[in-house]
Amino acid sequence: MNPQALESAREFCLGLLRVLGESGRVEATPEGEGVYVDMRGGFRHLPAGDAATRTALSRLARLHLKSHHGLDVPVLVDINGEVFAHRERLAKEVRDTASQVVAEGRRIELAPMSPDDRRVVHMALAGMPGIRTVSVGREQNRRVVIEPVLAEQRG
Repeated sequence: MNPQALESAREFCLGLLRVLGESGRVEATPEGEGVYVDMRGGFRHLPAGDAATRTALSRLARLHLKSHHGLDVPVLVDINGEVFAHRERLAKEVRDTASQVVAEGRRIELAPMSPDDRRVVHMALAGMPGIRTVSVGREQNRRVVIEPVLAEQRG
């Protein structure tokens, strides 16, 4: 990951906080090929749990990196670790579900979810013995199925 992308995304988000009259701290860390930015503070103008605001901030930060530094990298802006906490809860839930799939030897189809959540599911269960994951369905009805893998299928 380009250190310039991390620092520039962090500085951009700090600037956004200043423009909004907010105070807080901003941390930027690599996430895959992109940047994860966590804005932390007791914000008045950044509504908690507002996915649309996070998406808009992420898009602005990505556009900033592209226009000012020629860096076209994904940026995820989080507010007080909400996205991170959601991912952790989801990963724990699906690991528990996968254990149930192994114990019962039957497939379980999860509820439809966003592409980001499906990615979390696939990554959380990657390499877990005795199961495999597949995405099925279209658009808003796309979901993950966790299936048992029989011993003869593994070998």
